[in-house]
Amino acid sequence: MADYIIRKYRNQDYHAVRKLFAQGMLDYVPGTVSYILKLPQVYCTILASSITLQLYYRSYILSLFSAGTFLVAIRCLLTLAIYQFIKKCHNGDLLNIDESYIQRPNSCFWVAESGGRIVGIVGVQPAPNSNNDMILRRLSVAKDQQRRGIAKALCMMVFDFARQRGYQHVTLDTSTIQVSAHKLYQHLGFKTTKIIPSRSRLGRLANMSVVYYSYEV
Repeated sequence: MADYIIRKYRNQDYHAVRKLFAQGMLDYVPGTVSYILKLPQVYCTILASSITLQLYYRSYILSLFSAGTFLVAIRCLLTLAIYQFIKKCHNGDLLNIDESYIQRPNSCFWVAESGGRIVGIVGVQPAPNSNNDMILRRLSVAKDQQRRGIAKALCMMVFDFARQRGYQHVTLDTSTIQVSAHKLYQHLGFKTTKIIPSRSRLGRLANMSVVYYSYEV
């Protein structure tokens, strides 16, 4: 039996929800840096720069320093981009969660609670310009609580909510770097509808794309 419960959001959950969402986004930084460094264009750039400095200055230390600086720069740029996204969300639908999800028609927000602690969140809203689709938003599970079926249970709440209101599809989008999220969505039966390359500078460097999914309820 699961030792957590899923319930509708309450106003006293506000700070915990925002904190969990922010931490969930920041948890992607280490894995994303590793992903970026494995890309051929990035790896070759670091290697070429290091070799050039080694040949020109005949200094292994300078060569290693160059590679290290490149790594730090990538991590800083990625962290900055994620903080900007967090700020955008905190000032958007997560600024007033009750108004964005609870009071709004055909919308809802749930939390997973374990031991008095908020360990998972998810929201759903009607898709703009569509009477058939809903959008799954802000799915996040605390890092130390993953692989317990919480994310799947939260998604099931969204599916049931959409089905009861006569919607036909639940849609969402996520970046290519969120590998664990893709595995979850594909396991649940989401189908890819389109893939759009990222237009940001970091996104182009890292060959990132936004993947759009749809689930038939």
